[in-house]
Amino acid sequence: MTKEQLCEYRELQKEIKRLQARIEKLKDKNEGYAADVVKGSSIEFPYTQHPILVEGFDAEKKQASISRFKELLSKRVEKSMNRSIEIAEFICNIESVKIRTIFEYRYYDLMTWQQIAYKIGVTDESYPRRIHDKFFEDSPN
Repeated sequence: MTKEQLCEYRELQKEIKRLQARIEKLKDKNEGYAADVVKGSSIEFPYTQHPILVEGFDAEKKQASISRFKELLSKRVEKSMNRSIEIAEFICNIESVKIRTIFEYRYYDLMTWQQIAYKIGVTDESYPRRIHDKFFEDSPN
């Protein structure tokens, strides 16, 4: 696993949340909306003809559109989740507790280097970053 692939974890988490929110909003979408004007007349004499606006939803069309779009978004969520799981497995398999902890804070908790430094008990933000970068330098990949 490369540093670039690992950094993708943050974006994957954001994408999953964004896509799931979009799927939820599909219920409110106005797809399938239809409107037309028909002619009608008064119910009393002189029975004057006038236009009447008729509007509503074509339920079948709306449902088909929403289902298709929801399916596309769900596939993207699944791909992003699978990729996130691969990254999580990589982090879980790091043998060193110190390195694994730094990676968890950085990628799972989305902490900055300064926040990680304070969390592990140092004041220099470059310390956890150096450990992180050295891990990739020493890695056989």
